[in-house]
Amino acid sequence: MADNTSTTSGSNHANPSASSSSLPRNSLETSPSYIHNAAYRPQSQFSFPPAAQPEIVRAYQKDTYYKDLFTSQVSDVVRSLFGTRVQHSHLSSISLIGSLGYYLLSTSSIPGMGDGRGGQTLGEEYVNAIPQDLKTRRIVTRSKRLAWLLLHVLGPYSLTKLYSAMRRHAIASKQTYDTAEQRARARARALDKLPPKPITSLHRRLVTFLTAKLPALETLQSSDGWLAYLSAAHLMLFYLGGSFYSAAQRVVGVGYISTIPKRPGYMPPSYEVLGVLLGIQLSVKLLLELRSYRRSTNVSKHTSSELNDSEENNGIDERRGGGIDPATTVVIDRNVFSHTSQPAKRQSSASSHSRSSIIVDLLYPHLPEEVLHQNSASKQRQSDEIAIAKLNTSAATTNAHSTLQCTLCMDQRSPHKGTSTVTECGHVFDWACINAWLAEKVYSLFPPSPFPI
Repeated sequence: MADNTSTTSGSNHANPSASSSSLPRNSLETSPSYIHNAAYRPQSQFSFPPAAQPEIVRAYQKDTYYKDLFTSQVSDVVRSLFGTRVQHSHLSSISLIGSLGYYLLSTSSIPGMGDGRGGQTLGEEYVNAIPQDLKTRRIVTRSKRLAWLLLHVLGPYSLTKLYSAMRRHAIASKQTYDTAEQRARARARALDKLPPKPITSLHRRLVTFLTAKLPALETLQSSDGWLAYLSAAHLMLFYLGGSFYSAAQRVVGVGYISTIPKRPGYMPPSYEVLGVLLGIQLSVKLLLELRSYRRSTNVSKHTSSELNDSEENNGIDERRGGGIDPATTVVIDRNVFSHTSQPAKRQSSASSHSRSSIIVDLLYPHLPEEVLHQNSASKQRQSDEIAIAKLNTSAATTNAHSTLQCTLCMDQRSPHKGTSTVTECGHVFDWACINAWLAEKVYSLFPPSPFPI
């Protein structure tokens, strides 16, 4: 009996794996040695649900509020250091610095703390949302987050500056080509030569096309511009079930996950109805724009065909009777004068050259006799009145420069644009300056509510 016991114990000592295999699996996994030796394997999928559309919208609204507040403080610092004129002349740069500073300061991680991925913005903290890389299903890295923020802030600013510079270059190049052609035609006319052929290079055609097709930046940014339509289309896609509220977020591929636990069977509110209504509105606007474009195209074609017909008729009349060339001659009181030489030479009567030419007779006003027959005293009095009028005009111009000065920005107002505003106290301001001042002082005029919003 003892021998059997010793044999059994010896076999157990010789084969420890057998003894460990005889232990229950739960007790093996919870043993300290197993926990110490086992390697941690992170999960490849997050168990957090995606953030709902109201949470994303609320986060962006909160970020916009704090970004505008930070930008207004930066604007106050610039005004106190450099003055109001510098502040109003660099509004776009101040807005760029404020937006970039807010996002960089709110998302930068403190050295020695965290994993170096960056923090959340104030809006993301408000709704407990964390940015997620949709490809790897993990929290966004610092480089991707930085690319997203730079594209979100610097993208519109860079595209605006690039578009304005390209349009200015196209307009300047077209003006250079037109000036060169006009000088060449004038030189050929002075030398009695044939006019040179117009420049038809690829660069000239490209410049002409861009000048004719590229609208002004103010037109693109207006409420009926293409940028407004693109922004509304992107917002419609978000309302119809998307997760990208900004274009930069869609380009980089960054979404949001929510860390708030949801109840079983919870269905977040959806904005699909707003997306459908916005899609209907965009469709109606697009149809109206296409209709107006088609109508304007038909009108331009009809006008060009009429001009071509009139030019052909004029050419036929000129070939029949040695017609009048408007580039080298001019008709004054049924008489044809050639302006290719100095002074102009009279050629012949216009009635025998062209019947289809439109000839406008000169109108000689019937002047009073006292004007036609003035003596030396009246002429001297008239010259004195002209000199006095010039002095009054110069004085009025000097007074106008001081009167047309805005009290806020100390710059000259433009009354012909209809932007001048008179307050009850009698001071005259520029309406744009009042809007800018109210935008800066809105925080002091309307203090924050003691209750959280």
